[in-house]
Amino acid sequence: MVSEKTGGVRMRVTIAIDRWLWRPVDGVLLICVSSMLIAVSTQVFARTYNFSTPWTEELSRFLFIWTAFLGLSVGFRKLHHPRIMLLVNILPPIFRRVSVHIYALTGMIFFSVVGWYSVKLVYRQIRIGEVSPVLGIGMYIITIPAVISAVLSVIALIQTVYLDKASRSQLEDTDRVIT
Repeated sequence: MVSEKTGGVRMRVTIAIDRWLWRPVDGVLLICVSSMLIAVSTQVFARTYNFSTPWTEELSRFLFIWTAFLGLSVGFRKLHHPRIMLLVNILPPIFRRVSVHIYALTGMIFFSVVGWYSVKLVYRQIRIGEVSPVLGIGMYIITIPAVISAVLSVIALIQTVYLDKASRSQLEDTDRVIT
């Protein structure tokens, strides 16, 4: 049983992580989606008048990559990713509680591997000076979201499984999950 003091500390840590990490991530997502909307709208408007704006296509693609990777992490924090619970539902309750730890461990291993190879790719792109064809920006800027997403996803897994009591109980409650 978790003591009241430990539970209070966990809640304060969860609130601090939400305030200082996830709110800025939500802000970056809002900026990316808004900028993507502006870029695509500009492209549609320009094509209506037979005017070429190649930078809008590349910019919207890069913003989409940022949005997809950051959104992935937020999805883990908010428990919006589907889980296949068919096997877990037929297990006895003790194994259901263990499955949450398996979920966290496999997720952390997966995102650690993704993060490691993403860092290697970013390093290589910086080393060889790879730039985008139209905007001329370093391609490492487009790959960095994979690194950030991997780190954020590990943090989200730790937060939802081990720090946030409400998220943990939602993960353990297999009756609410569609199989």
